[in-house]
This record gives sequence, structure tokens and C-alpha cells, in this order.
Amino acid sequence: LIGHLKSKTMNKLLYTFFLGYMLLYGGNLLSQRKVADSPPGNGLVDASSLQSGREEYSTPAQKVEENTTLIYGEIINPDSLSPLSLKIIPYYISPRTTFLQEELMLSPVKGEFYDGVMNPRTKKFETQILLSDRPGYLSLFLGNRPLLEDYLVLPGDSIKLKLDLSRNAIIFAGKNQDFYEAQFALKRLDQQREFDSPRQLIIPETSSLLTRTGSQEKIDYFRGRFGAELLILKPGKESLHYLIGQADQAVDILKPKLEILDFYQPKLSPKNWDLLRAEVYGNFYYSILSTFRKFHYPYVEHKFSAKDREHYRQRLTDLLTQLRNLEFDSQSKLISAAFLDLELERLILNALWENRSFLELVQENHSGELADRLQAAYLSNYLASHTEQEEILLNYLSKTESSPWKDRIENLKRATIPGEPIEEAQLISLSGDTVFVSELPDQPTLVYFYFSTCGHSASYFKNYLFPLYQELEAEGIKLIAISVDEDSDLWKERISKYSDPSIPNFNLRGISKERWKELYEITSFPRVMLLDRDSRILSFDIKPLGETKEELLQEFRKKFNDELSTNTNTSL
Repeated sequence: LIGHLKSKTMNKLLYTFFLGYMLLYGGNLLSQRKVADSPPGNGLVDASSLQSGREEYSTPAQKVEENTTLIYGEIINPDSLSPLSLKIIPYYISPRTTFLQEELMLSPVKGEFYDGVMNPRTKKFETQILLSDRPGYLSLFLGNRPLLEDYLVLPGDSIKLKLDLSRNAIIFAGKNQDFYEAQFALKRLDQQREFDSPRQLIIPETSSLLTRTGSQEKIDYFRGRFGAELLILKPGKESLHYLIGQADQAVDILKPKLEILDFYQPKLSPKNWDLLRAEVYGNFYYSILSTFRKFHYPYVEHKFSAKDREHYRQRLTDLLTQLRNLEFDSQSKLISAAFLDLELERLILNALWENRSFLELVQENHSGELADRLQAAYLSNYLASHTEQEEILLNYLSKTESSPWKDRIENLKRATIPGEPIEEAQLISLSGDTVFVSELPDQPTLVYFYFSTCGHSASYFKNYLFPLYQELEAEGIKLIAISVDEDSDLWKERISKYSDPSIPNFNLRGISKERWKELYEITSFPRVMLLDRDSRILSFDIKPLGETKEELLQEFRKKFNDELSTNTNTSL
């Protein structure tokens, strides 16, 4: 009897504890449920107060400001947790520019029992990002590894993310979860098609890669086997025919993606559905047109007969006409990166074939903000390939009215046309002191930007820049080196390889670095600016002056003769 009573009492206690645990856990789950010129040839939002129905672009703000998007995430990483960061692109213009981009570092913290994070391996993070009045693009990185890449994100939204890297699981929740799940499904189809398609190799039959002993036997052995496959195409008609054939098979190739869109259409607003549709068509056809212009166009124009040239031009012209008939919402055209890239390629090819200015064709085909966007995108991608850049910039500026596209061209003008004083910034000396750019020597100065793992920087400095400086030092030219390394120890350890201890060496990082990179379009290294005695920019990069030491010296003397003088030897 005593044993029986003890057993009943223990069962009651266990039941009471279990019931209490379920009430706590269930209550927590209930709370969570409430959260929701001729172009070149080559914290969480209470869902109980949300409006019913599907979301439009500008989601009504709840606990966040309008155009501010709230992101809550939980992450499980079986390895050590690398730095977690977000990249936000409120306006897509070009992959070459960081204009208006923002990068946020996230600091995940360990979850607790009382906030509903039950798994002890889980860390959580929360942040807000500011967009414009329209969707932008978001990427999430773990170190250099992209977890989410170029996802369209809605202003005013509240997004929940589960990132279980131990199971390769990425899950979206929140009031517009279907919009993000649809993008995940579409991107997975891209990866699947890339994985399951033959790897193309365009190469002449006489290439040593194919004629070396054993190569043909290996090709024959692996041909038709289950697994990866190599598709060898001869340059010219064979490879071009295969490329255009992809466009002819568009219905079959795009069918799985269009089925995804059909599945999600009832769950999305018409605007959001159309935006994803523009991404699907834009990405597919952009890849074909871009590959043709960059790799096949020069071959067709210079090596094909007039008859063959006309035949393939007509096939591409028919494709461009077909693309022009694709209809998208006006807002999709102002947001979608894929649509912008596709329309750029279509207009560039027309400009090449008609031997006309790209700007003229934009003005004929589009107006208003869309024309402004295309003009800013074209200059962001191709201004560097043109001569007479000042004239081109001023011409485009006169035809561009709306922001941020006009702002983008103004920024290009500031980073292209010399004469303005260099922007102020804080430099860190080897001793750790702060030195301002305005304290640079009052004499012509070469400013060398690099980072300490860039082989190109080390080679250029040793073989070209430092010999140039040694020749010109007696004539009043100064040389300073500025690393953009975030790791100060790495910078100091490698000065002898990437710079020289005999010249002033500084480090540029943090806000000053990001400001300079954006302002002066520093997207590759090394970069060597030339400043005059008053710290005005005479050249944004001297590297194009010469491909040999002798040519570089000769052209430098010719172009900057007025700056050379022997009347000063001021040290910093």
C-alpha cells in the first residue's frame, strides 16, 4: 500500500511537472505563432494586429519604422562560428559597384530556455535593415561563405530565419515567408540545373589538352557514364549553335521554375509574383545574350562570312524582338537585377549592330526613372572602357534626373574626372598614431593602395612602382603606401613584401576605408593615385600609363611634367 501510494504520488508529481512544462512550452509556442556612346564589343512583430491578406511592397509598419525590415535568426553551426554579416543592396545598379550598399556585422548570442530556444547549440541574432520604399537585395555570410545570396527582401517586413548548418536546413517564417521560400526553391533549381548539365569546354580540336597522350581515351571512357560529363565544343558555329539552342529550348528549360511560380502565385501579391517572374526570365536570357556578346560576337564579326554573319545576327535579332515582348510590371523593371542586366545586354547588342550610341537607344526605348536606371547601370559597368570619359559623363548627367541614379553618375564623375582635393580620412601609422590625409607632404605624391595577400600588388610594387619612384624621387615625387588590411599584424609583418620600409607606410580601415572605396570606385588592387602639391587628384590610377618600366616612366614624365621639380625634399 505504501509503495502504491508512493507510486501514485510520484506519478502525480511527474504529471504536474509535465503539465507545467507543457503550459510553459506551449505558451511560448503560442507566442511564437503570433510572430510572424558606342558600347564595347566585349525583435518580432505581433501578428494579431496585422492586416489580413497578402502583402504589397510597402508592408505597414508595426514595431519597426516604414521601410525598415526586422530580421530574427537562429543558427546552429557544428563548426566554430565565423563572423556573421549581412550585405544590403537597396538599389541594384551593377555588380561592379558598392554604391549605397551597407554591410552589417551580426553578433549571435546563446539562446535561453525562457525565450524558446531549446537547443543548447543554437545561437540567435536580431537586427533591423533600412531599405528604400521598394524591395532590395540581401545576402547573409558566415565568414566568406554565403548562406543566403541576393535574396529580394521587402521593406517593412519581419523575417524569421532558421539556419541549421548541421542538417543543411534553411527555413523561413514570418508574414511573407512564401516570398522567401519561393526564392529558395527557384535558386535551388538553378543549382540543380547547373549540377546536372554537362560542363562545357570550348576549345579547338588541335589543342594540346585534347591531343596529349591518353586524353581521348579518358574522354571516350567517361562519355555517357552516370555522373559529371564534359561537353567539348569547337569555337565558332558549333559552340554558337549550342548557345542559341538554349534559347530555343527556353520553354522546356524554364518549365520547372514556372511551375514553382504557379505554385506560389496564390500565396503572393501580384507585384511580388511579377517581381520573381522578372528574375526568372531575366536571369535565363541574360546569360545567353551576355555569353554571346562577350565571347562569340568578336568571332562572328571577324571570322564568319557575310552570309553566316547575317544568318546568326538574324537569329539573335529574332530573340531580342521576342524578349522585348516580355511584359513585366513597371515596378519590377525598377527593382529586378535580372531584368536590368537583360535589358542592358539587349540594348548594347542593338547599339553594336546599328552602330549607334547606347544613350540614344535608351532614350528611344524608355523614359523616366527606368531610363535613368539603365544609364547609371551602363556607366557603372562600361565607363572605364571608354575614352573621353568626362564628355560621356556630362552627356549622361544631362539626360538623367531621378535619384539615386543621378547620384550614382555624379559619384562616377567625382571618381573619374581629376582636379578635386582628395577626401579627408584617418590613417594609422606603424606606431599606432592617427595621421590625417590633409597632413600629407606638400609635394606631388604617389599614393599606393594594396592589401597584404594580393600577389598583383606585390608584383606591381616591386617591378614597376618602386623603380618609378626611385627614378623620380630626386625630382620631388613622394611615395606613400596605404594598406587596407583589417588585420594590423598582417599588414606590419608583410611590409617588406608588399611595400618597402624606406617609405611612409599607413593602414586604412573601418569607416574611412569604406568611404574611400565607394567614393573613388576602388574595386580592385593595387590602385596608385597621384596627388599634386595641394593634395588635388591628378590621376586616379597611373597603371594604365605603361606596361613596362620604361614605358611607365616615359609616359609619366610626359603627362605630369609640370609636377616634376627638384626644389623640395619634404618628408612626412
